[in-house]
Amino acid sequence: MIICDTREKANQRILRYLEAHRIPFVERKLDTGDYMESERMDITIDRKKDLGELLKNMCSSDKSRFWREIRRSRQEGIKFIILCEHGGPYKTIEDVAGYKDRYSKVSGRELMERMYAAHIAYGVEFLFCDKRSTGKRIVEILGAGHD
Repeated sequence: MIICDTREKANQRILRYLEAHRIPFVERKLDTGDYMESERMDITIDRKKDLGELLKNMCSSDKSRFWREIRRSRQEGIKFIILCEHGGPYKTIEDVAGYKDRYSKVSGRELMERMYAAHIAYGVEFLFCDKRSTGKRIVEILGAGHD
């Protein structure tokens, strides 16, 4: 059964995907990430709607809460996976170097460096998908829905 964090915003299409594919889920507060599998609480997925949200979480003056969550998951032995729904040409961390956010002075290269730092220091895995495939990717990553 997939656990969906109650604080997760704009996830109705993901919940509809789970319902349509008869994948059991429950909504409750999670301390780390947005999605976990109830039988395997050692992996969490934190969904980001795009690279702009990821940039804000990792590089803005308000980044401490996000980094605390990453450190907490590491301390608790939970693999932290960030699933970024940006889509398009962004398929790897390296691709992020070419990203330009019109609302931030932070370069794509700087964001890429922060992502690599999180990966090296805390084992954070960064995956990318198109918004239309997010539900499917969450199920695949968590291994849910398979008997």
